[in-house]
Amino acid sequence: MLSSNSENRTTGNAVVALLDELLNHTIRLRDLYKNARRLTADIQFQHLRLIFEGHYKEQLRLVDILIDRIRVLGGGCHVFAGCFLQGTRFSYALRGKGSPIRLLRDLLDAHELVLSTARSSTRGDAQDDSVLIRSDPAVGQVVFANDQQSRSVGEQLIPRDANSMGELHTRAGGV
Repeated sequence: MLSSNSENRTTGNAVVALLDELLNHTIRLRDLYKNARRLTADIQFQHLRLIFEGHYKEQLRLVDILIDRIRVLGGGCHVFAGCFLQGTRFSYALRGKGSPIRLLRDLLDAHELVLSTARSSTRGDAQDDSVLIRSDPAVGQVVFANDQQSRSVGEQLIPRDANSMGELHTRAGGV
């Protein structure tokens, strides 16, 4: 019985550590979306702004879910206000035709960081995300939301990359 309790405590500590890392990445992603909303305030970026607004609200919800789950698992001492007050590292102005592409790629990279953190927690045991969803409900919600948002951002990037390549081809003297 004693080994079972220590095993559960170790497993719980590992889950709290994972949730804490996901919280840090999610806060960073939330800040990136907050900045992206500000950067896309111009009418020419209205479509992107609407997408970023929805994704920002979802990231806020995920932050709340992760904090609640960490506290339920007894890891409340790991949640510090400083995490919420840190500024974002993604502050640049949208200038030039390539800047929306750079912003979208930064978002994709941030989503991939969250997803790889969650998936690495299974240490190769999972062939799909179903193991993650069963391991902890908060992890499952983070994986699902970030996977959906990553696909949405990727869909916005494909036409923009194609347009950029077309412009490069035209400038290079192509037909």
